[in-house]
Amino acid sequence: MQKVIFVMGATAAGKTHFINTHYSDLDVDILNVYDYQQRAYDEAGFGEAVPVHAQFRCLMNANNMLLADIVEKVRQGRNVVVEQTFFKAKRRIAYIDEIRKAADVIIEIYVMCPGDDLWESNLKKREMDGMIQRYKEQAAHDIEFPNPAEGIDRIYKVTDGEICLQMEPSRPEILDKARKELAGEAERIRCEDDESRKRKELLESMNTRPFWHYCEVCGKKEFITAEEAFNSGWDYPPQMGYFGLLGPRTCGGCLLKDTLYWRVNTEKKVPLPIVVEGILTPEELVTWKRIKGEPESLLDVEENGAG
Repeated sequence: MQKVIFVMGATAAGKTHFINTHYSDLDVDILNVYDYQQRAYDEAGFGEAVPVHAQFRCLMNANNMLLADIVEKVRQGRNVVVEQTFFKAKRRIAYIDEIRKAADVIIEIYVMCPGDDLWESNLKKREMDGMIQRYKEQAAHDIEFPNPAEGIDRIYKVTDGEICLQMEPSRPEILDKARKELAGEAERIRCEDDESRKRKELLESMNTRPFWHYCEVCGKKEFITAEEAFNSGWDYPPQMGYFGLLGPRTCGGCLLKDTLYWRVNTEKKVPLPIVVEGILTPEELVTWKRIKGEPESLLDVEENGAG
């Protein structure tokens, strides 16, 4: 009968070696989640350096792409072997639900649980000597051992090459917990997407709507459009610089050298050009907080009297 086989475990637990040993000579499709993660990073424009705030979305995109390929291959009648971390029950269940919808297959999971000597050896090959304790603690804390209730037909524990069937008693409560977590995750993503859409619309509107322009040097302020400001000599986003990022905020009559931006980038009180609020003057702190709150901080209609 057609199979989908997952090989899961912590970093350097031996997943790739296990797959190469047992499946490389068979007529199966072998997929690796790490390939999909790199593809997601590349598509997001990050390459190797992925900002922390973007990691979750990239990993979700990688999971979605991998799952789509598994489902496609299953529908084509192929046997599939997948290398995955799969620490959490919710992630396994999300995969299994979609695979079950696509075809009637046997789903097996091999959990890599290497002994210390083998694990240390694997880490050494990756030039990660001395990291075993860290990864052991991560595995103990993060990995939820698979349970038959998740929809898995066979669960195997692999320790230093020895494969042992480990079908623990079914725990249906795992499903309830996992599905609640998935629902919460989906709702959080929906809310984030909604906020992102609203912010994008707001930023786009700043190209045409009037908003307050504050000169941090002389105190002048005008409620005008970005085009009107640019034509009057203002140094202000979106024509000059970016909302929310440090840069000059001046009218046409004031100079760059008198701005907070100039001070931060030329003074050597800190080793990097970053804003340290503790050393700002009261006036500079007002400017900085207004910049951090842009563009919302520039839309005070009550102050404009246009409510």
